[in-house]
Amino acid sequence: MSLLEVSGVKKIYKARRGGTSVQALKNVSFTVEKGEYVAIMGESGSGKTTLLNILAALDKATEGSVILDGMNIGTIREAAMAKFRRDNLGYVFQEFNLLDTFTIEDNIYLPLVLAGKKNEEMRAKLDLLAPKLGISDLLKKYPYEVSGGQKQRAAVARALITDPKIILADEPTGALDSKSSDELLELFSEVNGMGQTILMVTHSTKAASHASRVMFIKDGIIFHQIYKGDSTDTQMYQKISDTLNLLAQGGELK
Repeated sequence: MSLLEVSGVKKIYKARRGGTSVQALKNVSFTVEKGEYVAIMGESGSGKTTLLNILAALDKATEGSVILDGMNIGTIREAAMAKFRRDNLGYVFQEFNLLDTFTIEDNIYLPLVLAGKKNEEMRAKLDLLAPKLGISDLLKKYPYEVSGGQKQRAAVARALITDPKIILADEPTGALDSKSSDELLELFSEVNGMGQTILMVTHSTKAASHASRVMFIKDGIIFHQIYKGDSTDTQMYQKISDTLNLLAQGGELK
């Protein structure tokens, strides 16, 4: 059984006072296997952010189902939703979403604190995680004292510390310079190599080229996908670029 199963998902935003309703997602179906690294690409307005919000249990599908590790997200009661997100999902956002009044260490601990974990357990988890992510010397600093790349590493640590079933990343390189982007993408590859499942929404061809599979979404449907296979990052980059160019020219995909 796949780790994530998305079946027939539709999302319609109903307009108020007789306005025109908008169908953001039309009929989205796909699966993600445990340990897979998947990127979703699409233009602004294609539906990719709506899809990510539904996968993150931040929005509900109008129709269809999202099943994570055998659990139908749509059937979870609102009162239990926060715990479900904490226990199963890790998030990496474009703008980091770190609290400036907390140290890097406390930002990383936050989901465990909310889950009621003991200090000893939190410390043991961070002691294992911090060296792998190269942030051991940053833990007592505040977000405004470190670089964008270092903030994003802290955000990745916060996402990983709960041992989530899947990492959901929303344009994770969008606020980073080229060097920091390269470092983060290398980090994602290393984390995925350790068995972590990752699903990333991105505009960046370079970011997507690190994934093992790229799905393309347009007008609310997933209409094409590319598998990396034995291709290098450079070869995958070219495959994605060729696909995007063909789409821009109105060509047909095989």
